[in-house]
Amino acid sequence: MQWRDYLLLATVFALARPLPFRALQRLGRRLGLVCWTVAPFRRGVVLANLRAAFGAQLDEPAIRALGRESFAQLGTTLLEFCGYWRLSPERIRGLVEVEGREHIEAALHRGGGALLVSGHFGNWELLGAWLATQGRAVKFLVKTQSNERVDRLQNDVRRRAGVGIIRAGPSVKDVVRTLRGGGLVGLLGDQDAGAGGVFVDFLGRPASVFRGTASLAWRLRCPIVTGFLVRRPDGGFRATIGAPLRIDPAWDEETAIRAITELHTQRLEAMVRSHPDHYFWVHRRWKTRPPEETA
Repeated sequence: MQWRDYLLLATVFALARPLPFRALQRLGRRLGLVCWTVAPFRRGVVLANLRAAFGAQLDEPAIRALGRESFAQLGTTLLEFCGYWRLSPERIRGLVEVEGREHIEAALHRGGGALLVSGHFGNWELLGAWLATQGRAVKFLVKTQSNERVDRLQNDVRRRAGVGIIRAGPSVKDVVRTLRGGGLVGLLGDQDAGAGGVFVDFLGRPASVFRGTASLAWRLRCPIVTGFLVRRPDGGFRATIGAPLRIDPAWDEETAIRAITELHTQRLEAMVRSHPDHYFWVHRRWKTRPPEETA
C-alpha cells in the first residue's frame, strides 16, 4: 500500500516536472474535476461538511457544485506543489500579491520571531515559499507521514523552496530556537486535536483545536500572525496577512489559550466563508465532539 501511494505521487511529480507552472494549474484543475467524477475519494465527507456549514444558505445543487469546485482547487494545488520548487524567487514574488505585508514587519520588529498560523486553505505551501523569498527564516511545523517515502518527497520539495522543516512532536526545542532567532514558524491551525483540544466555534459547530499554538505564544510572549492565499483568475495569488495577535499581560494561560485560539480560528472562518471552494473539505474537521455532546 505504501509503495503504491509513493509510486503514484512520484509519477505525478515526474510527469509534472517539465511543464510550465501555468500549464500545471490548468492540468491540475482538470485532474480535480475528473477525480470528483470517477474517483469518489471522501466525496460523502465533502458533501456532509458543506451541508453542515452552508446548508442553511445553499440548496443541494449548489452544495454539489461547490464540492466539485473544491476538488478542482485541490487538483490545482497538488500540481502547483509539484512545480513551485522550480520557480525562481523573482517568479514567486511576481506570482504573489501581498496585502498586509506590514504586519509581518510589525510582528518581528523587536528582533524576536513569530508564529504564522494558516489553515488547509488555498495553496498554503506557497505562502511559506513566498516568505522565504523575502529573506525570512521560515520553517514549517509538520507531522511525520506514516509513509516514509512520501514524507521525504514532500519535505524535499519544501526545502528546495527555501522552507525549513520542524517535526511536530512532544519537544518544542526547535520551535523555540527558531523563534528566539527571529524566524517564522508556520503551522496549520485547523487540524482536529482530539478530546484534549480546546473547543471553539468554526462555521457554526464546535471544533477541537490544538492548544499548543496559543500556549506557546503565551509562554514565549511571541506574536501570532495569520496568513492565507487566494488564487486569482489570472493564475496568480493574493496573500492576506492579518495584524499580529498579541498576548494580554493580564491573561493567565487558560484565558490566553481560549482567546488566541478563537481569534485565529475566526480569521480562518472568514476566509472560508468568502472563498469556500478553497477549503480542504475532505478532512473530517468536526470528527471529535465536545464532552457535552458525547455525554
